[in-house]
Amino acid sequence: MILACKQCDSLVRVSSLGEQQRAICPCCGNQIVSYQANQQQWLIAFSLTTLLFLLSSLYPTFISFSQHGLVQQISLWQAFDLLADKYSLVLSGIFVFSIFLIPLFICLLVLLISSHYWQDLNPHNARYLARLLNKTKTLNLADIFLVAVLVSVFKLMSLADIGFGLGFWAYILFVVCFIETLSLINETELWERQQMFFQPALLHDGKSARAQELRQCLTCAQLTRESHCPRCYTKTYYRKPNSAQRAIAWMITAAVFLIPANILPIMNTINLGNDTPATIFSGVVVMWESGSYPIAILIFIASICIPIAKAIALFYLILESKKCTNPKRASKIYRWLEIMGKWSMIDVFVVIILVSLVQLGTVLSVEPQIGIVFFTIMVLCQIVSVNSFDPRILWDKFHNHD
Repeated sequence: MILACKQCDSLVRVSSLGEQQRAICPCCGNQIVSYQANQQQWLIAFSLTTLLFLLSSLYPTFISFSQHGLVQQISLWQAFDLLADKYSLVLSGIFVFSIFLIPLFICLLVLLISSHYWQDLNPHNARYLARLLNKTKTLNLADIFLVAVLVSVFKLMSLADIGFGLGFWAYILFVVCFIETLSLINETELWERQQMFFQPALLHDGKSARAQELRQCLTCAQLTRESHCPRCYTKTYYRKPNSAQRAIAWMITAAVFLIPANILPIMNTINLGNDTPATIFSGVVVMWESGSYPIAILIFIASICIPIAKAIALFYLILESKKCTNPKRASKIYRWLEIMGKWSMIDVFVVIILVSLVQLGTVLSVEPQIGIVFFTIMVLCQIVSVNSFDPRILWDKFHNHD
């Protein structure tokens, strides 16, 4: 079978794979397809286990905070309710959406496509489910939230005693199972069970699909010369329309929101009646001065360096698509952008955790400020920007020279 690489558009002949094997594009190094024995059964098992641990983590005590005899215990569900009722519907919505609704939706969708109902679906309906699964996979922030919990604990250890409840340990198991579930999702195998693969005639591996007037369906990876995919009926293009322009527009929007996100305070700490507003940078300084060097470095890199580096890297990719000096290096940078994009959400989750947990009246409490809203919008705009960019344009001039 000949497949097209989604990163560089090269056609690669893939023979039958053995257990735990994967096919790598020889041109750009991107993974094209992988194989796992009994993959469907493992996927169902991990999806059900993920759902079990997710629901088990919502109501038991997640974390406790005590100072001067005052104790605050909170579960994830109580955190949702507290944020919505007293502070910010925006933060509460982000919390519920990323921590609960997205994993729940993905697991239920995986169970659906792993059942016999998937094969009975009309391809028109199947493509919408496949698109939803592909889009929501990129919004997995469960692991980022877990790291943010640990960062928050380091911040609070010098102020009070911290305890972990059953909800916290259930959440750790949920994150482990959820990551494994996402790794087991195989879109090629998924569509092989839905509709057969139509192999176009006169394919020459080693060349680009576009050079042979072939379009790759971004929903099911079918190669075709038609304007609509013969397998799932999605409209096909040689490249994403106006991908560079849309990526730049979203990144510029993110850059605009980055300014108030760093200038305005993201939270306000009330300690014995004294208000102390904190920006992202001042929080890093406080952590560094208190001796929490690893945490200070982590937040500085994730919340300040990565957003700036992402903007610079994307503009470099746009220039590289015009020059084509080193497309392989550019593809590696793009894959880095895909992986690192969501890590900037650490600060957002840290604020959410502190606001939910540290509520001891005038003794010690934390309130969210407008800066965290700007920061959240900035991170989301950067994620959309990277997803809007079509990495295949990095290789177009390279393939034209072959």
